[in-house]
Amino acid sequence: PPAQDPRRPTYAWHIGSCTKPTIGALNGLAYGGGAVLASSLDIRIGCERTRFRFLAAAYGRVNSTWSLPMQVGWPKAKELLFTARVVEAEESLQIGLLNHLVKSTELLDKANELAKMIVGNDARMVQGIKKLLIEDIGESWETSYQNELNAQANELEPTPILEGFKPFIDRKGRKA
Repeated sequence: PPAQDPRRPTYAWHIGSCTKPTIGALNGLAYGGGAVLASSLDIRIGCERTRFRFLAAAYGRVNSTWSLPMQVGWPKAKELLFTARVVEAEESLQIGLLNHLVKSTELLDKANELAKMIVGNDARMVQGIKKLLIEDIGESWETSYQNELNAQANELEPTPILEGFKPFIDRKGRKA
């Protein structure tokens, strides 16, 4: 068999810890490594064809123990990892594997809509929020709060109020 790329085991980590938000439009099966990579994305949009299956236990491996419990909760993560069963699209939405479930013909439109919403925000703040969310995993609620205050006082100094609301003021309250 061909040699495996030595970087392969870190792909999911690099996607999950990317400084910019990641969005995935899932138009089909996310089984095994596909489920691991897809669940590493920040925002996942699926369609009627989307299915997840975390297969590691079925073929003598371990994966997704670091990420799946935060997305679907411990009991559901255990079930999915222990059984390696198929998770249909509707259930994927209900348990948090998908953020949105749309028709396959609307998949890319929804991904682009969300991307435009994110791009419309202050990039420094969006990336700072993602960084705080990742760094605060496992921290107490109070520590997370203090980390947010520290970030605001230092690297994420807030935009002055009038500057931040300028687009709204310029519209004079009209919807964009």
